Amino acid sequence: MDTDYANISLTAKLTAYMRQASDIPFAKEVARFVHADEALETLLQAQQMRLEEILWYAPVFEVRYKSIASTIRKSGIKQVLELASGLSLRGLAMTQDPEIRYTETDLAGLTNEKHSLVSTLREHYHLEDQGNYDLTVANALDLAQLQAATRTFVSKQPIAIITEGLIQYLSVEELETLARNIQSLLMTYGGLWITPDFSLKEDANNTSEQQKRFRRAVAGATGREFYASAFDSDEQMQAFFRNHGLSLQALNQVDEVSEIVSLGALDEVSLSIWNRIKPKLKLWILRLL
Repeated sequence: MDTDYANISLTAKLTAYMRQASDIPFAKEVARFVHADEALETLLQAQQMRLEEILWYAPVFEVRYKSIASTIRKSGIKQVLELASGLSLRGLAMTQDPEIRYTETDLAGLTNEKHSLVSTLREHYHLEDQGNYDLTVANALDLAQLQAATRTFVSKQPIAIITEGLIQYLSVEELETLARNIQSLLMTYGGLWITPDFSLKEDANNTSEQQKRFRRAVAGATGREFYASAFDSDEQMQAFFRNHGLSLQALNQVDEVSEIVSLGALDEVSLSIWNRIKPKLKLWILRLL
């Protein structure tokens, strides 16, 4: 699993490309640092696709990021653990509030890359290191590593566990492991699991040919099948997490966001696609039963 998981760094670069059209903190700097333009151009050329065919992803990634940050703030939780965080720097932005402790985890390659990036940003923006933001090597499917990643958290105070853009790459068995790991952490600390990642097979398959081509390209580059762990129905999804001692609450991501800056970068066709998909953009909040 480790090798495949590390290869998903490509999708982190593609996400970085799309986020630079927004006002997400540090998004433009991240995209430049990892040469996101080059990564996307290489992928598009290989599939003979044009940027305009996938530009509607920009607001998708923007509202996903912003709805998670908004939900964390509304929860009042001050300890956050983000799993497979990729090139997101949500923790660096949120820990400008000294009351918040935020740990971002990923495998070694991406984590080392982020250490260098964060150091550069701290120097450029004169951001003080207040000791409340950590970048830690940990595999989301290894409970011992996740427990070690929470070593700086205060016990018996709730945590928010974030997974963004991970679960669509997992098999059913891997999702089982992830759910058990997160349940274990929530039993220790209490709190929430916040994620936009769950999918129904019907929705995952009901996509345009361009989107299917792009997914195939990313799947080929990462070596991971898309949506292998998608659920047959909402009832099956509810039962799956009930069996892991968790309850589900669904929000619409767009409802949690006050402004979507990247919409200004879309053409008429991309806007029409966005308007069709935005009602389906859910954010799930899970709690212990």
